Amino acid sequence: MGAKKYYEFINSQTGNIIAHLSLSLALNKEEQKEKLEKRKALLATSHKLNLDLIYWQDKDHPIR
Repeated sequence: MGAKKYYEFINSQTGNIIAHLSLSLALNKEEQKEKLEKRKALLATSHKLNLDLIYWQDKDHPIR
């Protein structure tokens, strides 16, 4: 099993973490972004949120 990078998806209205995702470090930046955007869209749909209300951050380097 390879090294992974961990992300949190956050609802910007509440500040709550609504999901986690781990991605292989073997993926290039474009592939990582594609997977993050896909997960963001799925979360927006399942939580009935506007896409702009969800953002992700590197779990090891939070924005807050």
